[in-house]
Amino acid sequence: MAKIKFDKIYGDNTPLFLKMLIIFTTFSLIVIALFWALGFALSGTVFESIRVQEANKTASLIAENIDNADLTLLVKRLSFDNDVCIIVADKEGNVYLSQEAREDCSIHAFTSVSIGGYYDKAKEKNGVFSEKIESIPRDDNYDNIEYKGNVPKGEQEIKEYFICTLIAKNASGESFVVLVDTVVTPSSAYTETLTILFIIVSVLTAMLAGYLSYKLSNQISAPIIELTSQAKEISSGSADLQITGSGYREILELRDSLQSAQKEVNEVEHYRRELIANVSHDLRTPLTLIKGYTELMRDIPSEATAENFQVVIDETTRLTNLVNDMLSLSKEQDGNEELNLARFDIVEVIDALIVRHGKLIEHLGYTLEWVHDEKAFVYADETKIVQVVYNLINNAVNYAGEDKKVIVKAFVKGGVVRIEVIDNGEGVDVEVLPHIWDRYYKSDKSHRRSTVGTGLGLSIVKSVMSKHPGGAYGVITSVGEGSTFYIELQRA
Repeated sequence: MAKIKFDKIYGDNTPLFLKMLIIFTTFSLIVIALFWALGFALSGTVFESIRVQEANKTASLIAENIDNADLTLLVKRLSFDNDVCIIVADKEGNVYLSQEAREDCSIHAFTSVSIGGYYDKAKEKNGVFSEKIESIPRDDNYDNIEYKGNVPKGEQEIKEYFICTLIAKNASGESFVVLVDTVVTPSSAYTETLTILFIIVSVLTAMLAGYLSYKLSNQISAPIIELTSQAKEISSGSADLQITGSGYREILELRDSLQSAQKEVNEVEHYRRELIANVSHDLRTPLTLIKGYTELMRDIPSEATAENFQVVIDETTRLTNLVNDMLSLSKEQDGNEELNLARFDIVEVIDALIVRHGKLIEHLGYTLEWVHDEKAFVYADETKIVQVVYNLINNAVNYAGEDKKVIVKAFVKGGVVRIEVIDNGEGVDVEVLPHIWDRYYKSDKSHRRSTVGTGLGLSIVKSVMSKHPGGAYGVITSVGEGSTFYIELQRA
């Protein structure tokens, strides 16, 4: 069956309400057309079936009352009520009772021989025989041209008759044949009546279908149109919009989805603004220092010392790291960068990182303590994992306690290798904890300039570890007792 594509018929820009109204109306018209087609196709069959049942029932009632003295009254009543012709005769064909309902009755034209022949046929069929015959025109000389007005046509319609034959026996054992004749071809009056009824029913059905189509289309499309309008307002940045909608389950699910989307959009907008403010702060400070020191060394040549040059170099490095981390985070979360998985000893890799990084933060007064097993092989992207551990160490340095000590541990735990980075700082508030890995999140506390790093490290950790097979990350912390950030990789 060919699939109808309404978008191609009505156009992609057709309003939902109009499209649904057209579909429902078209469906209603198809149903009405089928009603007409099936009605006229089956009306003749149904009419014939009813007439046959009436003839059989009439013959059975007469056979049951064959000994009744008032059988004549019953025959007249049945003939009048059911519009059937009736003959009751003996087996030789001699008529005992007769009732003619129509002038064109076929059985009343039978001779006694013909009636006897029907008795013989019924006897051969265990007492019951029936057949259909066609009528014979009795007015062959009729010519409608000779008459005026709305007269019958010249050709006479051929009718079909049903003859039911039933053998009945009285109390004395005598056999009788009961013949019942009825017309099984619908009359013109019946056809016209049926046509008028079909027209009335079709008009009423079309009116009701049109009304229901309008109401149903409006009931389905109105909430969708309302939600569409609200979705447009969400996309335009309306943060205080109240999402409403009612109706079917799917409408309610769409409303809930829009409410969830609005909440996420509001959160992203909030984090975006905070990110701009924080990044602006992180950019402004090193730029101010670079500008100040370079102007100082320009105006006072004696100030062009190694220490002042080192300040400029450090701040330039900080800016470079900030830009690199932002680009790295963007690539990780956009999914444009694939992992280069390989088997390697993570203890050996972190050991080299500790040596390099320890020297960089040593002049700031921080110490790194490295606790590890002898070897721990993993299957991961070495460059990405080094970046993750590097960011966790920087995060621990930025929030370390007064002892300025950071502990890094690597050990095998079952089928995984676990890396922990521990600091003795302030810890993380339980209300803040679910958000520290978010892309744009910054604590509501006053923004502090990182001692090392860029402040985007935990977002990078989350993104990298989420891509690694079997990778896990998390934090164990409480306020005032420091924090333990960890990652886990499948052991190779």
